[in-house]
Amino acid sequence: MGTVGPLPGDNLDKTVRNWVRLHLSNSTLPMLSDPREQEAVASRLMADLDDRGRLLLEALERRYDEGELTRLSRHIQRVLIGQPVQRVLGWTDFRGLRIGCVGDVLIPRPETEEVVGWFLDGMAKYGDSTGSKGPIRVLDVGTGSGCVALSIKHERPHWEVVAIDVSEGALVQAATNAKQLNLDVAFQKVDVLDVEAVEGLGRFHGIVSNPPYVPDTETLEDHIEQHEPSLALFVPASEPLRFHRALIHTAEKSLEPGGCMVAECHSEFVQAVADCWQLDGTTSECLTDLQGTERAVRLIFSQL
Repeated sequence: MGTVGPLPGDNLDKTVRNWVRLHLSNSTLPMLSDPREQEAVASRLMADLDDRGRLLLEALERRYDEGELTRLSRHIQRVLIGQPVQRVLGWTDFRGLRIGCVGDVLIPRPETEEVVGWFLDGMAKYGDSTGSKGPIRVLDVGTGSGCVALSIKHERPHWEVVAIDVSEGALVQAATNAKQLNLDVAFQKVDVLDVEAVEGLGRFHGIVSNPPYVPDTETLEDHIEQHEPSLALFVPASEPLRFHRALIHTAEKSLEPGGCMVAECHSEFVQAVADCWQLDGTTSECLTDLQGTERAVRLIFSQL
């Protein structure tokens, strides 16, 4: 992979940032058509070199050496041919954590950060403590990079967090992230569609999931279809609620009274998931993200 041409003559932080912005603004890629997205990508590229704040770096007159600028130039070139910046760098930020996202895992998204927030709100009754009969237990279904499980463990360190996935590659990345962040999460290879295997994990106070939910007949943007694992994205168009139905079965068998379950959904099927999630003694609600899109469903089990 080549570079984007001559390096900037001035290696001060401000000059280098403007050089990055210039290259991104000249792109014809749809994913870089929004100036706000250009700025966000530029900030990520610069943070990979030095993640201190821009104003501090300018005040310190931070200069980048030739090796740093060459690496940055190569990263820009990969972005300009359509690779997501998170894939180029191998990491992204998620609720204050740096999460590796190499290989067979979805790139963690801001919408999923909101899902974690909705889940923690639904679990507020438990606080950051252990239960009267042992630790508060949480199950993350389809953990991928581990971003959801790890952020919950980071924010609720006394809870016991179990995370499952069917992808060996995803579990390797998740375990690597846990080690780098020094967070204790139990990652296991379990298919949520395997009823007995899931029941064997025991009972939980909370269940959270960002499962596959895109019908396989739906066409996504090129940078998604080309750089995201299909296993984590798609479900048969004839069975769009496949994993959400499995989740309600898991809740029926494994969710403690008073517990909470939240799952991200396709915006066109949020109400269908809420209708599917009907159990005696539970209430369910549709949740709307900051962009005004219905994004998830939350179920609460009544306390016995």
